[in-house]
Amino acid sequence: MFNKINISPRYSLLFAFISWFLIFSFILRLVLIIWQYDEVSFDLFTLIGTLITGMFYDIGTVSFIAIPSLLYYFIFPNKWIGSWLDKALVWFFTSLTIFILVFTFFAEITFWDEFKTRFNFIAVDYLIYTHEVISNIQESYPLPILIFGVLAITASILFVFYKLEIIKNTLHCNANIKDRAITLSTAIIIALFFTFFITNNQAEWSKNRFNAEISKSGIYSFFAAFRNNQMEYCEFYTSIENEKAFGIVRNKLKEKNSIFKNNGFSVHRSIKDTTNIPETRKNVVFILVESLSGSFMKEFGNKESITPFLDSLAQKSIFFENLYATGTRTVRGMEAMTLCIPPTPGQSIVKRPDNQNLFTVSNVFKNKGYTSNFFMVVMVTLTI
Repeated sequence: MFNKINISPRYSLLFAFISWFLIFSFILRLVLIIWQYDEVSFDLFTLIGTLITGMFYDIGTVSFIAIPSLLYYFIFPNKWIGSWLDKALVWFFTSLTIFILVFTFFAEITFWDEFKTRFNFIAVDYLIYTHEVISNIQESYPLPILIFGVLAITASILFVFYKLEIIKNTLHCNANIKDRAITLSTAIIIALFFTFFITNNQAEWSKNRFNAEISKSGIYSFFAAFRNNQMEYCEFYTSIENEKAFGIVRNKLKEKNSIFKNNGFSVHRSIKDTTNIPETRKNVVFILVESLSGSFMKEFGNKESITPFLDSLAQKSIFFENLYATGTRTVRGMEAMTLCIPPTPGQSIVKRPDNQNLFTVSNVFKNKGYTSNFFMVVMVTLTI
């Protein structure tokens, strides 16, 4: 085969690896189609389009994965091919890469089971909080069995490569500069093409959401989400038409002493004070505590006096009992408290670039003549 395409057998393992990746990705795509047989469109054109589009993105994905090994083959001297160093590097990184990819295929199945979609920013967010995710996986899935299964599949793939003498060819055949340049430049051109001309959204060619998602490559989708830091709000959050939503909110906010300043998609109001009570300018302190559940406080039924100081403040302040979390992370609470907005899809505003000069609760107080300050206190508890 290599003589026909005039490429050195030095690249036997790389070509075998690429073939394995494309076959496994194709099998995974078939599994997802069968899994969602009641949702997927089985129209012949749509089905073929799903498989071809998926293969297209898989080729782009594997081109990125192959570049490190191609760089290695390009710079590694012929005189050292087959040495203990060459054998160690080839075996180690081939095994590690296959292990990671097999694990990723399993992860895609569990992610699909939860969200019915390929990797998106939720997966990126999960990766950031690895400890919590692993704990959740341990509770939901037999992790030791999964790891053993991944190791067994990885070992089986390497055994097939070994029995077919694919690894032997890689470790005992030289490659001239022409072969090195052709293979490396081909992968780089494909990778650059996908970087500058192909977006992950282009895989969503089908009107059927499941066909569109299955058309994607999970790994490619993951890095696209990591790069874009956003998700489609309406796709992952329950929503209604804007007219209906604002109609409900404006009706809830309607009062005798308030007038809406604008029509349409706005809740901006002018409220007339009818109490005739003079405005007082008291000192105001916002206390934001990370990882503090309401269940820790006496006001919500806790009897262990875990938060005695906050419990005492609750008796001397305006205390809201009917508030709900806007998300699962500290940054979500911060953006809700300071900006008074629901959680944004994708990355929190707190972590996004160019997030300065937003209208916050601090602006409201500044307009009233207050001087606002921000203090961060870090507490460390030592136990003996």
